[in-house]
Amino acid sequence: MGKPKIAIVNVFFPPQSIGGATRVVADNARVLGEKYGDEFDLVFYTSDAGDMPEHELEVHSYNGRRVYRAGIIKRPHMDWHPSDKESGRLFARFLEHERPDLVHFHCIQRLTASIVSATRNAGIPYIVTVHDAWWIFDHQFLVDQHGKVHPMGRADPAADIPLPEGIDSEDSEDRRMKLEALLHGAARVVTVSQSFADLYRMNGFPQIEVIENGTKLTGWKPRTASRDGRVRLSHVGGMSAHKGFELLRSILRTERFERLSLTVVDHSKPFGHVERATWGSTPVTIIGKVPQESIADVYAETDVLVAPSIWPESFGLVTREAAAAGCWVVASDIGGIGEQVVEGKTGLKVKAGDRSSLLQALHTIDGDAERFLGRPAPTKVQSVEAQVGRLATVYAETISPTGKSSPSRPNAPKEALGAPPAQRGVARMARSLFGK
Repeated sequence: MGKPKIAIVNVFFPPQSIGGATRVVADNARVLGEKYGDEFDLVFYTSDAGDMPEHELEVHSYNGRRVYRAGIIKRPHMDWHPSDKESGRLFARFLEHERPDLVHFHCIQRLTASIVSATRNAGIPYIVTVHDAWWIFDHQFLVDQHGKVHPMGRADPAADIPLPEGIDSEDSEDRRMKLEALLHGAARVVTVSQSFADLYRMNGFPQIEVIENGTKLTGWKPRTASRDGRVRLSHVGGMSAHKGFELLRSILRTERFERLSLTVVDHSKPFGHVERATWGSTPVTIIGKVPQESIADVYAETDVLVAPSIWPESFGLVTREAAAAGCWVVASDIGGIGEQVVEGKTGLKVKAGDRSSLLQALHTIDGDAERFLGRPAPTKVQSVEAQVGRLATVYAETISPTGKSSPSRPNAPKEALGAPPAQRGVARMARSLFGK
């Protein structure tokens, strides 16, 4: 009998590195392959962020394992929609061909929950890791189109929650019921921080458990010395309102600071892009998106990472990476992004969306520059290896009490697939596999 097969699903997967959850899934995949390759067979399913035709499928190899990449529907509110029947049918054929013993869903917007329905209909157990509020709320990041934060999701009966434009109450209720049923049907529901577990419990999912994301603990570069004596702030989460960027920019443009500088990562610009500006009295460097293999260079030139998100982030990979790299951290006081910050010792917490709170933190840094040019106290963060060890236990427990593959779900014979395909001709291979 072959090894149990795990299908891991996320809306993006390398080489498409978009968002913190994608990096987490990629790190998990690497460690699972390195440390648990003798225990589990792995296959991956993702969507295409480019121009692949709708419901086409390509197959390529990532570290010697198959990755199926599906074309998705481009439509208004494409990250809101709960269903896409054709996506579900395509995933059902994937399941029939690969015959996994377990499916682990991460972020599935764009692919939609139709792929979860296909898994349930096939009688395959599935795990869901929730990285945001997509499953329980019409606004994935708990921020409506007017910029208002709804930190309790639907759990606040007094909240006036506007629906996304073009979505009516019947659509919203239908979505809620479908996703609720599928999430309750999961063998395990996992989230990545205690704060998000509390959110999901408030919204009707008491069975949720916490497996905190892991962070790379080694391989970081020593922090360089500031060349001009200014405390080097960095904002690496992108120039989005829900990441607190507009609030930070507004403060720096209108307030005077003597010993601060700022580096901003603009994900809309290519790697290698550099432009310089001055906001008020603060020198600013704007750089393009940074590949994961180069992020250590950014942290080496950072004294304080600033992450003033206005929404309750489920985790906050950048704050933990920066702490592991030896940087101070300024983070919001809601969600998981600042859970690891020890006030005054490893960084500062600010009230989410509150200008005066962030302004006070920046004045604290500016007025005590020598302290923040030095190293903070060590921050305790979980390693990727520890996280994956817990996931491997969950996989084994979910497949069967003994952690062995169920005889009723044998693995697909290797000769059905042959060697992992090269990039050339992969779309033709997918069509032949599924009879398209």
